[in-house]
Amino acid sequence: MTQPEKRNGQITRAEFAVDPRPMLDVLLALDRMVVEVSMHLYNVDRRDRSNIRGSNRRLHAAVRKQLPRLLKHSTRR
Repeated sequence: MTQPEKRNGQITRAEFAVDPRPMLDVLLALDRMVVEVSMHLYNVDRRDRSNIRGSNRRLHAAVRKQLPRLLKHSTRR
């Protein structure tokens, strides 16, 4: 096997062609887990837990919606 060609350490556009959704799913699951553990540690009321979970779901939905745009801007130079 040959190594992919690299120019002076720069990453080519073809290397960004990987689908980021699986990584995003893992990161969002980790975030949900951290939120749940934090709510348990700080003894958050049940009523407040549902509000926090709802906010977290809206945040995750916004990240999923904006991710393609964010990635497109980050790969431009």
